[in-house]
Amino acid sequence: MDFSKLLSGLGGKLLRQALGIAMKEGVKRMGGSKGKGPQDRFKTAQSRDSQKRMQQIMRIGRRFWK
Repeated sequence: MDFSKLLSGLGGKLLRQALGIAMKEGVKRMGGSKGKGPQDRFKTAQSRDSQKRMQQIMRIGRRFWK
C-alpha cells in the first residue's frame, strides 16, 4: 500500500469526523436561549424546529457520505 494513500485516507476520515462534530455542535447552538416575551418564545420555537430539521438532514446525509 502506498503511504500517501494511507495518509490521505486517514486524513479524509479525520476531516469528516471533525466536520461532523463541528456541524453537530453548531446545530445544538441554533436552539438559543429561551426568551421572556411572547416574540422571543416564538423565535425560540422557530429555531428549535430548524434545529430538528437540520438534525434530520444530517442523519440522512451521513448514510450517503460514507
